[in-house]
Amino acid sequence: MTHIRLVVVVLIALLLGLFAYLGTTTFTQVRGLSTAAQDDMLWTISQTEVEIANLAATLAQAQSVEIPDTDMVTLRANIALSRLGLLSAGQARVLIDQDWEAQRLQRVIDAYATDAAAIVDGAGVLTPQDIDRLSLLTTNIRPSVRALALRGLELGVESAEARRMAFISQLRVTGIAAMGTIIALGLLLLILDQLLAQARLRDAALKASRDRLGATVAASLDAIVIAGEDGRIVEFNDAAETIFGWKRDDVIGQPMEDNIIPDRHRAAHLAGMNRYIATKERRVADRGRVEMTALRKSGEEFPVEINITTARDGTRELFIAYLRDISARKISEQNLIDARDRAESMDRAKSQILAVMSHEMRTPLNGILGVLDLLRTTPLDAQQKRYVEVVAGSGEILLAHVNEALDITRLETGALTLTPQPVELLPLTERITDVLRPLAQEKGLELTLEFDPSMARAFVADGGRIGQILTNLVGNAIKFTQSGRVSVEVTGIHGPDATAATLIVSDTGEGIPSDQTEAVFEDFVVLNSPKGRRDRGDGLGLPISRKLARLMGGDITVQSVVGQGSSFVLKLMLERVQEPQSAALPPPSQTGKSVLVANNDPSNRAILREMILGLGHNVTEASNGLEALNAARAQPFDLILMDSTMPVMDGRTAGRFIRSGDGPNTGTMIVGLVAEAGLPEEGAVEPFTSCLPKPVRIKELRDLLAE
Repeated sequence: MTHIRLVVVVLIALLLGLFAYLGTTTFTQVRGLSTAAQDDMLWTISQTEVEIANLAATLAQAQSVEIPDTDMVTLRANIALSRLGLLSAGQARVLIDQDWEAQRLQRVIDAYATDAAAIVDGAGVLTPQDIDRLSLLTTNIRPSVRALALRGLELGVESAEARRMAFISQLRVTGIAAMGTIIALGLLLLILDQLLAQARLRDAALKASRDRLGATVAASLDAIVIAGEDGRIVEFNDAAETIFGWKRDDVIGQPMEDNIIPDRHRAAHLAGMNRYIATKERRVADRGRVEMTALRKSGEEFPVEINITTARDGTRELFIAYLRDISARKISEQNLIDARDRAESMDRAKSQILAVMSHEMRTPLNGILGVLDLLRTTPLDAQQKRYVEVVAGSGEILLAHVNEALDITRLETGALTLTPQPVELLPLTERITDVLRPLAQEKGLELTLEFDPSMARAFVADGGRIGQILTNLVGNAIKFTQSGRVSVEVTGIHGPDATAATLIVSDTGEGIPSDQTEAVFEDFVVLNSPKGRRDRGDGLGLPISRKLARLMGGDITVQSVVGQGSSFVLKLMLERVQEPQSAALPPPSQTGKSVLVANNDPSNRAILREMILGLGHNVTEASNGLEALNAARAQPFDLILMDSTMPVMDGRTAGRFIRSGDGPNTGTMIVGLVAEAGLPEEGAVEPFTSCLPKPVRIKELRDLLAE
């Protein structure tokens, strides 16, 4: 559109220039065609011939008398010379200069005028001789004057004809130009009409756009505040009125900082506006959504999400701010944060409760199972031995439940880690079936173990977790089988480097409905039989067992027929140890070792003492970490058993002092006794050489002292 306007303006300017040129040229040519000017020029030429003739006649008369009238001769000579002067310098000279022959005649006449003027002006009174000379010159010049007069008339006619032809041509050009101008004006009118139509369309579109924008701004759920470069508000929509509490008419033309910006932010706002005016640097505008604090009419500050864009309105720049009140969202976020903090606090409290429960339950379990281990080493009759085995089996199941309470939390948080090491499945399964067999016998059940001889070798696996899973499966089978038998079967398929191990625990219980076989693996799910008694599930054992199996890269599935029983299948891919470990225990030490036992519980300390003494070793006791530290500084020990939690000084602190000191036990093996299932996470063992979970069993002590 701008280009079209420029073309129209240039075209109009060219037409005006053309009209001015044609007008000037035509006027000049009209003047050139003036009859008076042309007649005056021709009259001057012809009158010159007349005056020369009059002079010749006067001279002839003067020669014919004795006393000539010299005054008359002088007058006629001056008149003739005056005419010759007009011919030489007047308008006639323009016509003469156009022709070579006329110029030649003019030069002859000019020479005559010079000679005649010399005669007339040379003496005061003309003498007869002067008259004779002047008469001769005049007679001789008359043909030239006649010829010049005739040539002048011819040139005048030719010049007039040329001017007429030029004028006709000029009129033709002017006519063509006039017609072109009319056509151009018509085109201009068409163009201007198109421009006017387009302008009207643009104006209508602009009005419609402005109306739509106004409707959009008015209907927007977000507050829209528009301000100029000076910071004064130029638009304030309905949503802004609702959010800020101001009426539109109250804030239009007012500075933003006086109405919607808190006092503590006004200085920064003004500094930012001044910086933008000076440098055009944008730190908030056109930078997306940001969160700020705004001010209501009531003086209340509230959080807003704001997006500022810029636009131009003619020559001024506008700032368009889209604001959203996010007070409710902030309250919700804070509620979520508070809820998260409460949940984390409850989770920490749960972990602390479980840790305390584990410690408090493991401490008496340590005594119970330790005493049972000691009782097994004493002479017992058949009935006493059966009682001991039943109590030991119940203790193992109780210990498994304590471990499960901790494992469920670790599995949820991903903190549970495996400790793969060489393990043999035969002694592992034999120990579990031997421990739980008395419980099966008490219910009149038969517990059997079928072991594939090819599986009697060492594998790399977390033996403690496999034992925990197997204890859960066998314990559940005994618990929920009323008659018949429980069997454990261990088989495997051997590959080049690994073995696909399968451990199956089958029972002859009531079975599980097919639509509930997956439900038994859900946390805290207990199935009931139609008779109303609990049929299958203890809430934690099976879910934890499946999660542990999957953590080891395997899985647990169940096959069951209602009324016939169930089979739980544990499948694991186990890496084989190339050099099978001997199942035989290392020979007992020929010389007793010196062992420091640090435990704050007298019963547990006494049980550990009896176990170590029964294995043929010497014992020094300490009831807290400080006593253990003093004992370690006083004499060397072959082994230090350090409870991790003791009064006065805990076991870890005492162990660090022993390691960092200059006593005789800086390199001694320090084994931590922890009230947790499994070994601690990597890095948590320090300063202990290794850790043993409570309760400590006599076999574990024998293995430790054999190292």
